[in-house]
Amino acid sequence: MSPAIVLNLMLLAPAAPVPILPPPLPGTTVDRHQATQFAALVNNTAQMIRGLYQEEVSANDLFVGAVKGLHDAAGVKSPEELLQAMARATDSVELQSLLADARLRLGNHAALAGPRSLFAAVNGFKHALDPYSGLASPRVNSFVSVDFDFNLGMELDGASGPRMSIYRLERWASNGQIATSGFFGPIPKPDAVASPAYFPWRIKRIIPGGPAQRAGLKPGDIITHVAGEEGTMANANAMFARLAEPPVSLDPKTGQPLPIRRVFKMKRGEKGWDVPIATENYVPEGVFGVMRTSEGKWDCLLDREYKIGYIRVGPIEQDADKRFDEMLDDLTKQGCRALILDLRWCPGGYVTPGTAIASCFLKPNDMVAQVSARRTANGLNQLPEVYRAIPPFAGRFPNTPLLVLVGSETTGGGELIAAALQDNLRCETMGQRTVGRASIQNAVDAGFGQLQFKVTTGATLRANGKPRGKFPNSKPTDEWGVKPDPGLEVPITPDLSAKLRQWSEEHALRPADSKDALPFDDPRQDPYRAAALAHLRKKLDRVK
Repeated sequence: MSPAIVLNLMLLAPAAPVPILPPPLPGTTVDRHQATQFAALVNNTAQMIRGLYQEEVSANDLFVGAVKGLHDAAGVKSPEELLQAMARATDSVELQSLLADARLRLGNHAALAGPRSLFAAVNGFKHALDPYSGLASPRVNSFVSVDFDFNLGMELDGASGPRMSIYRLERWASNGQIATSGFFGPIPKPDAVASPAYFPWRIKRIIPGGPAQRAGLKPGDIITHVAGEEGTMANANAMFARLAEPPVSLDPKTGQPLPIRRVFKMKRGEKGWDVPIATENYVPEGVFGVMRTSEGKWDCLLDREYKIGYIRVGPIEQDADKRFDEMLDDLTKQGCRALILDLRWCPGGYVTPGTAIASCFLKPNDMVAQVSARRTANGLNQLPEVYRAIPPFAGRFPNTPLLVLVGSETTGGGELIAAALQDNLRCETMGQRTVGRASIQNAVDAGFGQLQFKVTTGATLRANGKPRGKFPNSKPTDEWGVKPDPGLEVPITPDLSAKLRQWSEEHALRPADSKDALPFDDPRQDPYRAAALAHLRKKLDRVK
């Protein structure tokens, strides 16, 4: 990830009204000085993006996107005359003047109060960029798979994505933690900042490897009480603030935050029970096996007679390579003779651990991927960066029969691994064609409120140098994604595919001490794994 970029705020002199704009909307207008500060911040963020984006993008296009973002948030149509004026503007001063006047025209709209105008305008840059660039979770530099989990490993309905980001901006502004330049209207008092979580508090997601998962909580469970206090509509704002921003005590020896213990009263259907959980600086789990052991690790031997192992890779977090390597060690000790590597629901993640996972099956210095850099000022592409199999991972399993499962949800880093193994003739590939996402994003400071903006800075190519990304005009016959080997396609309906994903998620969340049987325990109910086992058993029978 690239380091954060610090941008300076440039204030503009008040600009004359633009004659082509329609008259202001009814209601009180906003202060021009605020609008000028707002436009300057948007411009700073736009210039940062222009310097990093994978291809040339004009300031005009980004400002057009900002105007669309503002009007989308306000629920009104962007004036066509304004968009045309933005497209014709000749410099950043004119663009900022137009944007400031557009914001003045929208007045004191509730959807644009406080920091929401900045959020909406910068979020509008998506109209000028690819679908993968945009404002990101504050924790994007820490984890791939976690948005906001209270350090408890659970996310609540509503308390994630833009809703959570705006909540944090409003809370920090109300507490005086961030500057309010470019914000509109009075800053509410801390207790008046609305909770982003929908009431009642329903768990949207449990993160594997976190405290909530180990406690046996599940998506859909409802929190009714926190620390003995019942949640109501009247106290939801204050309760959420105490949950999201508890006072932090530091260990005098290590200087690290001490755990904060909470007792939640939960409800699942008619059942209610208490769950004590402590905050924890855990690392989300993204690599899974067949069955959790009593120590919380994974047993990865799927077929004990044929000694066929199974590892499923989900989000590729920073430590995924280490966990993967430990699983390979355990399989080696159990005499593993073949391995199924399941990448069907891998959404991608960090490039370095993804490269290390692929390296385990390659020889040192084998090509894993190439990265096409962004265009330089003279319009020429820089030489591609090269990723090769890296020690100490390279050569861990150089000859063991390997079958890679891919599907219509295999994305990014999962495709990088599959393509590297396929191009180096190191595996057989079974399943369905993958998504075809090859973009690389770096997260940088958006320039206000500590928000992060993910910018696409390049794209990965296959190990053989061919493209892997799919574009809007790509045809089925073009080179994109990763296709299964001839004869190893697995036909499957969308409904069954969705059910299998749900089963795999339930399987990953089952605590180690649970005795519950789950559908994903039986590979015969999964056409992919059933076909993979049959294929590998035949292969092993031939070498007996």
